[in-house]
Amino acid sequence: MTPVVIGLTKSPTLWGVPYMAVVLVVGVTIVAWLATTELWALATAPIAYLVLFALCAFDPRILDVLQIVSRKTPRTANKAFWGTNSYGP
Repeated sequence: MTPVVIGLTKSPTLWGVPYMAVVLVVGVTIVAWLATTELWALATAPIAYLVLFALCAFDPRILDVLQIVSRKTPRTANKAFWGTNSYGP
């Protein structure tokens, strides 16, 4: 692919992490800080950002894949017995 096509198909990022993930991390961090008024709640944002950065460095679309898998893969009744989704008996 040409560099123009690759640039048009990539999701917008902020320092290597998709915008929506950054907004979610910042939002959850602020709500946790307001709820607890503890300084440790603010320290979770850089840790979460580094984890997301590592995931996105592995695969830029990993967050999209995880979202679709969680939405489209049904849970089965025998997950507790087998430890995973099993569609057979």
